[in-house]
Amino acid sequence: MQPINERFILITILAIMGFATLFCLLGIATPGWNGYNVFSYPLVSPAALCVISFLLLIGTVVLGAIILMGVVQNVHLPLLFVGLLIITSIFLLGAFTSANYNAANYAYNLVITSFTFTYLSSIIATYWLFGARQGTLNIGGQTVQSSDPTSPPKLQMS
Repeated sequence: MQPINERFILITILAIMGFATLFCLLGIATPGWNGYNVFSYPLVSPAALCVISFLLLIGTVVLGAIILMGVVQNVHLPLLFVGLLIITSIFLLGAFTSANYNAANYAYNLVITSFTFTYLSSIIATYWLFGARQGTLNIGGQTVQSSDPTSPPKLQMS
């Protein structure tokens, strides 16, 4: 069985992260927090956590695009990418658990959807980091061969 192309996995992660960013933005922008905007909501913590989560989502998408296009070659970027995804999931989880839920709180559900997509992306990214990337890495037209897991991979043009 042919392994899944890691470029395809990274594009899938970025597409899912794009949806998560969109849902987080909609959760911030709509007045669905019990009839309030998230910034006029009686509790301050959901607004702050939503904004921090949105900024982390944008940073994660940008970092993933940098890895996909091969703009910067660093062996620690994929680990930073997965770590940023996990931290973003934690902030999104805190954003919707700090709010009070009722039926009129539809923006709450948008943030939960954003969290779900971000969590799914972090699971796929963990597979990408520790499964698909083992051995050979081919992103941005360059092939990285790693024969020794303790040494950094060496770049080879393909």
